[in-house]
Amino acid sequence: MSKVSVVLDEQQQAQLRMLLADRDGVEALQFLRDVIFPQVEAIRRKELRSHLEAGQR
Repeated sequence: MSKVSVVLDEQQQAQLRMLLADRDGVEALQFLRDVIFPQVEAIRRKELRSHLEAGQR
């Protein structure tokens, strides 16, 4: 699996800082599920699609 860059807008960055300050594990997990994981999955799907398309040639 290749490296993935995650992009956070200003609101998401503020939310991340608050989660770290509050040490709220439940909210942190929700942030990972709602914000971080979808970006990781999108890259993984794109790589898989590229790999499959390259094999069809």
